[in-house]
Parts: sequence; structure tokens; C-alpha cells
Amino acid sequence: MKQNTSSKFLSIGVALSLVIAVACGGIYFLVFKGPVDATTSVANNGYDLLKRAGKDLYHALQFEPKVTIGGETVYGPAKQITEIATASREFNHTYIYEVEWLFSTKKLKLKGDFRAKAGFTVDESFVMEISEDGSKVTLHHEEPILLSCEMTKYYVLEDKGGIWNKITNQERQSAVNELTRRARKRALDDDLISTATENLLERLKPLQQEYSFTTESRVLP
Repeated sequence: MKQNTSSKFLSIGVALSLVIAVACGGIYFLVFKGPVDATTSVANNGYDLLKRAGKDLYHALQFEPKVTIGGETVYGPAKQITEIATASREFNHTYIYEVEWLFSTKKLKLKGDFRAKAGFTVDESFVMEISEDGSKVTLHHEEPILLSCEMTKYYVLEDKGGIWNKITNQERQSAVNELTRRARKRALDDDLISTATENLLERLKPLQQEYSFTTESRVLP
């Protein structure tokens, strides 16, 4: 009888020990292990997005910038290029050089075809930041700049010397230089610069729905 009672108490003790052990294990997981695993899972989402979409992101941007996840640099940048053009525009501009001296007028009228490009400097400061949860891609960059304003062709619409004040070759060259300078100023005053940022984000739009992330552009302070 006593032996049965002892066995019974022993069984109850073992059962209670198991219950306590399971409970403690559950509490440990919820308090310590659970949050760590959840944080790791969230961080892995950022790396997972880079793994799945990295090549497509680089292809869309047309270069490989430095990439960070959670403030940590995980890639690059690649060194192939130093600048990227995201906006371009073709236009023409006219310049008139005219001088009157002692009732004699010389006049030179030039017209040029130009191609202007705006974009960004690509160096260590250009960063593609992927959020830890993989839901957002932020591009950090300098202000967009006018990369070039090239005259592709020019026309002499009028080249007329005065009676005693003829147009010199130096004046002709100076007029061409002034035509180029004014065309460049016009390109800077145009909305080409602001369009450069818009077009940068536009390159990533086709990928947003495919990989489920949002985009943002931030100018460096």
C-alpha cells in the first residue's frame, strides 16, 4: 500500500516537473528567443529583397551604387562610371551680335542646335538604402546637376559687315562662344534639372509592384 502511494507521488512529481519545464521553456522563447527571431526575420527581408531584385535594380538605375541595409554597407559601389544622366533635352537657340559705329552697322546672327543632359554625380555619397523589412528603397544623392550642354550644329543666319567696321574672325568665334554660354544658361533655367530626379525614381517604378516596395529620393544635406 505504501509502495503504491510512493509511486503515485513520484508520478505526480515527474508530471509537475515536466509542466514546469515546458512552461519555463515557453516563457524563455516568448521573452528572449521570440523577439530575436522576429528581428532576424525582419532584417532578412531586406537582404531577401536585395537577393531577389538586386540585378533588376542595378539594371533599372543603369549603374551599381553602394547599398545599405539597416545602416550597414552590404555592397559596392561599383567603379564603372562617375556620373549618370537621367534627363536630356534637345533645343535650339539664337544669338545676335550687332555693333554700330559711325552710322555703319555690322551684324552676325547665329542659330545652334543643342543637346543638354542633367543627372547625378556617382560616388560614395550615392547610396541605395533598403529598409530592414524590405518594404522601401530610398535613394540618397547630391542635388542633380547639368552634366553637359553640347552644340551639335550651328547655322550662320546673317553675317553682314559695315562699311568700315567689318566683322573679324575673332568676333565670329566670340559670337559662337556666347551662343553656347547663353544656351547653357537657358538649360539651367529650364525644368531639366528637376526632371532628372523625377526620372531617377521613374526607372524603379516597374519593379515596385513586382517586388512590393515603395521608393523615395533624398537629397544629401
